[in-house]
Amino acid sequence: MNKITSVIFLFTLSIGYSQSLPIDFETTITTSDFEDFDGGTATVIANPQASGINTSSTVAKIVRNGGAVWAGSKLKLASNLDFTTMNTISMKVFTTAPVGTVVKFKLEGTGATERDVQTTVANEWETLKWDFTGEPANFDYLVFMFDYGNVGDGSAASTFLFDDIEQLFGGTQIDLPVDFEGSTVNYTMSDFGGNISTLMTDPTNAGNMVMQVVKPNTAATWAGTTIGTPAGFATNIPLTLSDSKMTVRVWSPDAGTPIRLKVEDSNDPTHTCETETNTTVSGNWETLEFDFLNQAPGTELLSVGLAMGWTYNMASIFFNFGTDGATAGEKTYYFDDVKFGEPELGVSDYKMEGLTAFPNPAGNQWTVTSNNQAITLVEVFDLQGNIILVLKPNAPVAIIDASNFADGIYVSKISTNSGISAVRLVKKTIN
Repeated sequence: MNKITSVIFLFTLSIGYSQSLPIDFETTITTSDFEDFDGGTATVIANPQASGINTSSTVAKIVRNGGAVWAGSKLKLASNLDFTTMNTISMKVFTTAPVGTVVKFKLEGTGATERDVQTTVANEWETLKWDFTGEPANFDYLVFMFDYGNVGDGSAASTFLFDDIEQLFGGTQIDLPVDFEGSTVNYTMSDFGGNISTLMTDPTNAGNMVMQVVKPNTAATWAGTTIGTPAGFATNIPLTLSDSKMTVRVWSPDAGTPIRLKVEDSNDPTHTCETETNTTVSGNWETLEFDFLNQAPGTELLSVGLAMGWTYNMASIFFNFGTDGATAGEKTYYFDDVKFGEPELGVSDYKMEGLTAFPNPAGNQWTVTSNNQAITLVEVFDLQGNIILVLKPNAPVAIIDASNFADGIYVSKISTNSGISAVRLVKKTIN
C-alpha cells in the first residue's frame, strides 16, 4: 500500500511540473507549482477583480513582503521556449501600485535573460508584453518579479494579480534600413536612462510613420534609445574602414543639439563604437550623417574594433547627449530612416520648400535660389554643427563659395521672410 501511494505521488508531481504556454490558471496549475523566493509568495485564487479585460474565474497572485528587491516566484515549464517566430510573451496584470511600476519578466534555464516593462494603469487589468526576439531556446522557467527594485511591505500596493500568460508573434526582427513603415516588423524600441519612445504618425506628414522620443526632466545625461529589441538587427551592420557611415533623419526642437549614435554587439556590450554630430535646424527634419571613423572622445576606435574581429548588429541613438533632463527640461524628438552608408547623391539639383541649390554636388560654388522671395540669411554648418559661413544676401539668389571647403557634406540653413529651411550641400572636387 505504501509503495502504490509513493508511485501515485511521483506521478502527480510530474504532471504538476509539465506546464506549457498558454497558462490561464483555470485547470492545471495550483499554488504548489510555484517556487517562491526572497520574500515573494504566490497563490492561485478566485479572481477578486473580475472586470474589464479579465473576467476569468481563476488568477494567480503574488504578495511581496520583506526580503529582497527582486522577491518573486517562478514556474517550471515542460520544455524550453522557442522564440523563432513567437517572440513575445504577454500577460494580464492587475495592481493598485502606482503607474510606472516595473514588472520584470525573467527566463531561466541554460543561462538567463530578462526584460522590464512598466505598468501604465492602476486599479484595472492591462496586458503587458515582453519582447524576447533573438533569444535562444534555452529557457524553461518563467520568473515573475513585480515592483522590481523595491522591497515589498505586504500591502495592497505590494500585491499583484496576473493571468493569461501566452506566447505571441510580435513581428519580424528589425533590420536596416529602418523606416517604420513595415506592417509585420517588430518596431519595439529599448529605452534606457529615462527615455520614452513611441511609434506614431509623423506630426508633419500624416502619411509617414516615425519614432517619437521624449527625454523627460528626469532623464539621465546618457538617456537613449536602442533601435529595436536587445537582440539588435537581424543582420550585422557592414561597417568597414572604407564604408563607415550611417544616416538618420531627425527632428529636434533646437539647432545645435548633440546627437550621438552608438553601434555595438548585442552579445557583448563591451564591443562598441560611438560618434556624434549636431542638429543644424530647429523644428524641422534633417538627415544627419554619422561617420564612425570620427569616434566620440573616450570611446573605442572603429579601426581597433575591426582589427579585433568585432561585429556590430545594434544601434542606439542619444538625443542631447551629455545634458540631463533636469537641466534641459522635457524635450521631444523624432527620428526616421536609419540607414547604412552615405546619403544618396548623384542629383544635380536639391529642392526643398521652394529653394533650389545647384549644382549639387558642387566643385567650387552653389547657387541658391528662392521662388520670388528674398533670402535674408544663409548659414553653412559642417556635420559637427560648427558654423563655417554666414551670408546676408537680401536677394532671391545667394552664391555660396565652396572653393575653400574640404570635400564632404554640409548643411545650410536658409532664412526667408516666410520661414527657415535646410538644404544639404555636397562638395566634391571635380577632376
